[in-house]
Amino acid sequence: MDMWSIRDVRYQVTLACNLSCPHCFAKARQPLPDELSVEEAKSMVLDLKENGMKLLTMTGGEPLCRKDLVLELGSFLNENSIRYRVFTNGILLDEELASKLKERGVSEIQVSIDGLGETHDAFRGMKGAFERAIRAIKAAEGEGIKTAVRLTITQQNHKEVPDIIDFVTGLGVDAFRVRPFVSVGRGSENEKYIPDPEAMREAFSYIEEKRRNLTIPFQLITPSFHFLGKDLPENKADKSFVGSRCVCGKQLCAITPDGWVKPCGYFSVKLGNLREQKFADIWNDNAFLDKMRSIDRLSDTCMNCKYLVYCGGGCRASAYENTGDLCATDPLCPLVSQ
Repeated sequence: MDMWSIRDVRYQVTLACNLSCPHCFAKARQPLPDELSVEEAKSMVLDLKENGMKLLTMTGGEPLCRKDLVLELGSFLNENSIRYRVFTNGILLDEELASKLKERGVSEIQVSIDGLGETHDAFRGMKGAFERAIRAIKAAEGEGIKTAVRLTITQQNHKEVPDIIDFVTGLGVDAFRVRPFVSVGRGSENEKYIPDPEAMREAFSYIEEKRRNLTIPFQLITPSFHFLGKDLPENKADKSFVGSRCVCGKQLCAITPDGWVKPCGYFSVKLGNLREQKFADIWNDNAFLDKMRSIDRLSDTCMNCKYLVYCGGGCRASAYENTGDLCATDPLCPLVSQ
């Protein structure tokens, strides 16, 4: 049996959320009736640490809907020398809470922005959501916490990308992360937000132009299709599959509010529950993970594409959740979705 060390864990603290965003992979709104208790979450952390975990990200839903758990677990993570982050929509984050998180050693707070002003409000379904997000960033920065902003590119906001980049970098954040709308979870019910090929090319052209002069990390998250924004040499001599930079199912996993382990948050596949099994037994002895980890060839469309070496075939979760085939072409790829 091969042994795989986990490094990066995304823990969905709760399925509760104060918003109902159309791109939510978890279809978050109401909490689950049997979400992990604080003590169960602490036991989970120790189990994961034994298996190599270096970073835990508290996400959701909206993690701050369970503020008490976030704070107590944050203290526990800090005491055990495990780096942790909080990914939030910003609605519930104020200076007092940011201060408490700082005291508990949080390494970063990420706030999501999906447009400027009314564009963000419309996407998030709440008037004033944009202003609250900005206040959250300022509150975290005021406490000396590293801050990040995440942007999801949609059909509705792609023309705003240059202005969004200028605005976000002007805030003085420490990192800016971008990915396109992924059609899983609630996203599969809101296809109007999926950017078409022209929108993707336009957005990534803006991104490539802007990122050359940025002084902060600009992270393109899988599937980024960053080759759309620049001319890349065609490697005719080597058509081999080099694999995606995504490490889900290998060094990264997600854990649901009720303790199920998944390859990442975008997969619906549940591998095993930490209330019933030790993490190592789930992670090192699972047929679905074995298949994920042994992929050496994708669809003919991908294998014959000159850009495969750059994108690695896109997102395996997007491919699997939309086609049922781990090796299928990512349906979000703008080169095949025309």
